[in-house]
Amino acid sequence: MGDVIEFPTQDVKLEQLKTEIEKGVTDLEFKYNELDALHDMLHQREQEAAELEKDFDVIIKQYIDEVGIENTPALWLTYSRSCVVKAKAEGEYEMIWLGTEDE
Repeated sequence: MGDVIEFPTQDVKLEQLKTEIEKGVTDLEFKYNELDALHDMLHQREQEAAELEKDFDVIIKQYIDEVGIENTPALWLTYSRSCVVKAKAEGEYEMIWLGTEDE
């Protein structure tokens, strides 16, 4: 006859499941902590970007006042929260200064 294979008892099986579950809990807690830290970092970077955008709008507005919005590179205007592009005709557009909270 062949070898007899003994199947794990209920206690052994429950102990294995418990070990796997506890590892899962530990792994998930670690991952959740990483996500919390990343969310905090993202929030901080968004605040920093908002402050940079606000400062940029002040400077770009001074430039626009000197040379006119039509003579301001369109790329620069795309970084402004206070400027929008309005399509006029095929291939033509107009940049419009909306203003800032301080104006």
